[in-house]
Amino acid sequence: MGVVLAGAAWVTLYAVLMRATRNSPDASRLVGEVVYLVPIAAATALAVYAARRTRQRVGTAWRLLIVSNSLWLIGESTWAVYSYLSPEGAPVPSFADAAYLLSYAVALPAIVIGLGLGVLGRTQGLLDALLVAAGAAAIGWQMLISPLVPSTWSAAALVTFLYPVFSVSIVSILVAVLLSGAQHVPRSMIIVGTAFGLASITDGAYAYLTAVDRYESSSWVNLGWQVEAVLLCVAAVVAGRRAESDQPRAVDPDLAFLPAVVAVLAVGGLAVADLVLVGRLSLVTLAVTMLLLLGLLVRQVVATRDRARLTQGLRTAAITDQLTGLYNRRFFKEMIDVEAERAVRHHLPLSLVLIDLDHFKDINDTYGHSVGDAVLTDVAQRLRREVRGSDLLCRYGGEEFVCLLPSTPAPAAYELAERLRQTLRGTPAAVAGVAEPVVLTASLGVATVEPGERGRVDTDALIDEADQAVYRAKALGRDRVVGSGQPSPTAADPVTDLPPALVWMADRIDRALGDRECAAAVSRWAFRTASRLGLDDATQRRTAAAARVHDIGRITALATQQPDRPLGGRRADDPGHPAQGARLLVELAARPDLAPLVAAHHENHDGTGFPYGLAGAEIPVEARIIAVCDAWAVLRADDSCPQEAPVPPGRDALVEGRGTRFDPAVLDAFLALLDDGALDDPAHYGDHPAAQPAAHAPVGADDTPRTVPR
Repeated sequence: MGVVLAGAAWVTLYAVLMRATRNSPDASRLVGEVVYLVPIAAATALAVYAARRTRQRVGTAWRLLIVSNSLWLIGESTWAVYSYLSPEGAPVPSFADAAYLLSYAVALPAIVIGLGLGVLGRTQGLLDALLVAAGAAAIGWQMLISPLVPSTWSAAALVTFLYPVFSVSIVSILVAVLLSGAQHVPRSMIIVGTAFGLASITDGAYAYLTAVDRYESSSWVNLGWQVEAVLLCVAAVVAGRRAESDQPRAVDPDLAFLPAVVAVLAVGGLAVADLVLVGRLSLVTLAVTMLLLLGLLVRQVVATRDRARLTQGLRTAAITDQLTGLYNRRFFKEMIDVEAERAVRHHLPLSLVLIDLDHFKDINDTYGHSVGDAVLTDVAQRLRREVRGSDLLCRYGGEEFVCLLPSTPAPAAYELAERLRQTLRGTPAAVAGVAEPVVLTASLGVATVEPGERGRVDTDALIDEADQAVYRAKALGRDRVVGSGQPSPTAADPVTDLPPALVWMADRIDRALGDRECAAAVSRWAFRTASRLGLDDATQRRTAAAARVHDIGRITALATQQPDRPLGGRRADDPGHPAQGARLLVELAARPDLAPLVAAHHENHDGTGFPYGLAGAEIPVEARIIAVCDAWAVLRADDSCPQEAPVPPGRDALVEGRGTRFDPAVLDAFLALLDDGALDDPAHYGDHPAAQPAAHAPVGADDTPRTVPR
């Protein structure tokens, strides 16, 4: 604000001095030739200050302005010398004119760089600038330049003609940049542009004055150039204090309509001027009109192309997951409807594979979310390499991915899912900043609609089938593939949320004790019995979890035995295994809530059991349920008769223990399920892959797991 006030004071003082000395030729010459140089010299010095303080293109512009202002000062100084040495003043042309014209020639690129270099990097912005500049130049030609075109050319006439040409060029560039949506116009450059715009008006006045009369040092035209010099001083101070550089604005306004408006105004102004002055349209007006119309047409084509690219970019951003680069859930929902219609129309199968990373929360909790993001990106890349070009791989949300498989039957979809599972499990993810690779496993669910199976594909139901298959894969111990239509006696296993290594241990113990599953079957039966008794959901899940690992305490008794050699009859011969199992649950699995249930599952209702001799209500209800289910598993393992027999063998043995070994209410609920056919038989380990412990926890030559799934 101080420099603005000082500049205004100087212009006022100069005007007062001009008026006070108008009757004194010597004083008037002093004011018009010597005092006149003060703001120009100041502008040159301040341009040096601004160039040192600014950076990037703004600094480049100010370095050019140092040269421009210096040439202007040299020209004015030469003019002053001529006025004192020659009564006729400076000749035209002279060294002063050369300095003036060079000053304009250097100022022109300074204006371009300082105001609009950013526009030149964009085709649409460049066209806008050219159209606006052409319109402004056409108006300037008609209003300022055309009347000054001499009838006969000479050196003096050419110099006089060039002044308004440079001025109109500078003003045209200024208008073009300001109205064509430049990303950033520094404040100092706006002031510089205003200064040169005022200079163009002053130059036009000077041209008219020299055309009709003789220019004098005391002319009021000098006041316009004094204002120009003052504005350049203000601009330099603003640039230096703000240390301006290339900082783009957050919002780039859409000013696309302005080039058309300027073009229309230019053509209209030229046409009116021609009709008023000569009564007809000139060739210049017609040529400018054609040029502007062609420019507007090209600009519209470019704008349409840019708009299409922007729309496509926004569309891509809307359907792409930013982290992994895969398609997102929104696009998946769109495409599954499209593929479902295609499957119905052409009678083709449609499959879906849902992939859920196991224990991904542990990765985030252990290493941080940045590592978790890196793992998700790595997973996306691995999955992308395995799917076909016709398959659609998307990030479904969080740690879930989904693969849509058009024209793919269930066996092929299951095969792909298994390949994806092995791809993730085969190589741990190496993440920068993490010492050891992160081990990954996933639970995968497959759902398929076969041709002709349904008149209309319910995509929500298909997704739900895949989701339920993932749910069952988790229940079976994770790191496995489960199909929605895949027959499996373990398909209804409850979710136990146990560590996979612990489940693996329970299955290995089963395998060592016989050729039929025990822990998985007891878990299913216990879950259903707890539900039949009307226990709450939390108790049902806790019962199923404890039943799944109720025999892990036998690991110490089996330590000296060959793990794969059946040792039938040993299940009831180890009275220490309940307490040992409870201890393992606390120390290895951090599940103290399950320890009392496992410890008490061999207690009898009448108090004759082990290891503590508990009776009746002293025994947790979950342990009473496990006791019945475990006894039934032992009976079924020792009998090869089918479960579907009218009276399953072993039922009488359970009834004999009612009230003594077993809780009557629990036994009645279990027998009701048995009579209803709601309890399946324990599976042989060769019947289906899902029942084999090695399917989800490979073992090496030493029968120890190669890795523990996360």
